Amino acid sequence: MNNPKKETTRFHKINTKLFCKQKPLLKIISFFDQTFFSKESLCENLCVLVVIGIGLVVLVCIGVLDFAGAIQIPYTASDTTAPLSLIITEIYPDTATKGELDEYVAITNPCVHPVNIEGWSITDTEGKIIFPPFSVAPGETVYVTRNASAFAEQISTVTSKNIIPDFEYGTDSNPDVNQLQTEGRAFLLSNSGDEVILQDKSGREVDVVIYGDSGYEAEGWQGEPLRKPREGMIFKRKGIQDTNQCEDWLLLPFGASYHAPEKFSFSGEVTAFVSPDCSFSVLQEEINNASSSLFINLYQFENPYLMDVVLDALNRGVTVCLLLEGSPVAGIKDEGLYIAGEIKERGGEVRFSDDPFINHAKYAVIDDETLIVMTENWKNTGTPRNNSFGNRGWGIVIRNEEVASYFKAVFIEDFYRCKVFSADTEYLETKVMSREIPEGVYVPVFEPRTTNCNFTVIPVLAPDTALSNETALGAINNAKESVLVQQFSSGRFWDEEDNTFIAALIEAARRGCEVKVMLDSRYLEGGNNNDEVVSWLNEVASEANLSLEAKLADLDSLGLVKIHNKGLIVDGEKVLISSLNWNANSIYNREAGVIVENEEIASFYTDVFFHDWNVSVNVEQEGGGEGRSREGRTPAKMRIVYVALTLIVSFVIFRMVKWYKRV
Repeated sequence: MNNPKKETTRFHKINTKLFCKQKPLLKIISFFDQTFFSKESLCENLCVLVVIGIGLVVLVCIGVLDFAGAIQIPYTASDTTAPLSLIITEIYPDTATKGELDEYVAITNPCVHPVNIEGWSITDTEGKIIFPPFSVAPGETVYVTRNASAFAEQISTVTSKNIIPDFEYGTDSNPDVNQLQTEGRAFLLSNSGDEVILQDKSGREVDVVIYGDSGYEAEGWQGEPLRKPREGMIFKRKGIQDTNQCEDWLLLPFGASYHAPEKFSFSGEVTAFVSPDCSFSVLQEEINNASSSLFINLYQFENPYLMDVVLDALNRGVTVCLLLEGSPVAGIKDEGLYIAGEIKERGGEVRFSDDPFINHAKYAVIDDETLIVMTENWKNTGTPRNNSFGNRGWGIVIRNEEVASYFKAVFIEDFYRCKVFSADTEYLETKVMSREIPEGVYVPVFEPRTTNCNFTVIPVLAPDTALSNETALGAINNAKESVLVQQFSSGRFWDEEDNTFIAALIEAARRGCEVKVMLDSRYLEGGNNNDEVVSWLNEVASEANLSLEAKLADLDSLGLVKIHNKGLIVDGEKVLISSLNWNANSIYNREAGVIVENEEIASFYTDVFFHDWNVSVNVEQEGGGEGRSREGRTPAKMRIVYVALTLIVSFVIFRMVKWYKRV
């Protein structure tokens, strides 16, 4: 009988020769063979493994290693989200016209081959419309509407585009448009909630979308329905993303396009600045340098001295287009109407947004090569002529043609969907504008910082991408070390749901990030406001022993009118500058911002943040209140000590075992 032990050894050596013909690899395997499988070292190495295991357990227990928090899976669009056939890409149930004849559904072919939809149908389980012979080309989108003439007229009125739908299913309003066969009751999209089901000729569900109070259940849809539509807003799919969930969809104004997340990496020049310290001087200099075009999108424009700078640009022959919000809180002030009138009279083009949700953006594109993004309106508080007075806000100048081109495209689309300003019809009480320069007690600290090096810039737009894991929300979700937030307006809840951004901050703290949140303290009336957010975050931090602190700004000590910022700093290397407040409506507004990835730029805003934070914290402590102690969390230095001690103890145990064997 063969010796089993010898057979095992022989088998091991044969495999070594077969698979390790190269000498370096043979040496490596020989080393492991002698080290781990020899009789002399097997017991010793088992002890080592046990000691290492004990050490790892200790490290996990004291919080040095956090396997759960270390595993982060960033969102990337994968092939699994790509559809295999036609998909529904737009639904317009609650239109802004009488009788809602321009109601429509759009379907798109994302495949590389044409699809014949003869006999296919769209149904809401009550009515059905059936397609005639028709081939949808790759990449083509077809529009199906109740009334082709009403649809074309509304599209032309809002966007100035001449789009004729492919099919109509109500009145035969255009003989050149295919009329669909109907079956059952009339196919009408309910404003309160409904389902839109695309079926092939065999009746199989190809795509399903449900919204509002629809209770329809099918394999083609997962989770909650889309929210109830708002008049004049369209459900639009994010590109061809198809996971059969709400996350695939946006609610956009009629005629608006979806702007997908993009990333721009370049070597160039960027200037960081803040208000009230230097915002006016930076804007003045950049606009004075404009030579060909100036596209400005603002919620409010009331600063007469910035008006002068824009009028000077017009006098130099610069093309000026100004887009303003038509229904700001408390209405358009006389200062805003006066400035709009002056710019229009000098040859500029002015329009006012009248979308269902507000135009809250604050950016400008200069000469198709420079972008200015701010958290502030062009008012005396946001861009003060005298920098001893004003709000805390952040701004940035990005000199890059690709980034400027991206924002110009967004501006042009938004601009031509909006109402033309007419100085003759707009009500203006007086044609005299005050030029008083307010003064305050703020002591300017920060000069603009211009950096010339490598940058990565990611545009952030609401409603398009604000909640994308590739932009603002994703920056928090992927934070590894720290998150600093300074915000004008937030709430613990969005309607009946948790605030998505606040929930992300708490999760970041649970992963081990240091999180600090500073909110404005000027407007605290009512519930679900900044003070409730601060209390909630500190309560969660205390209960869960998190490195999470929230504060209300001490405006008197800072000398500021208010914290109007909407800023975010992640891991000391990413900065968000945007117009996006963290309240329930903001994610549906037109908001604009950028994430800039650059450590030097991040350090500038970090200095500004901690200036404001430390003043507020110090005053609070001097007044007898104490900030939340961080003693409950293991400090970084102590963690290093724990690691060192664990390694020393492990080594000592190992040497003792080895000594014991020899004895």
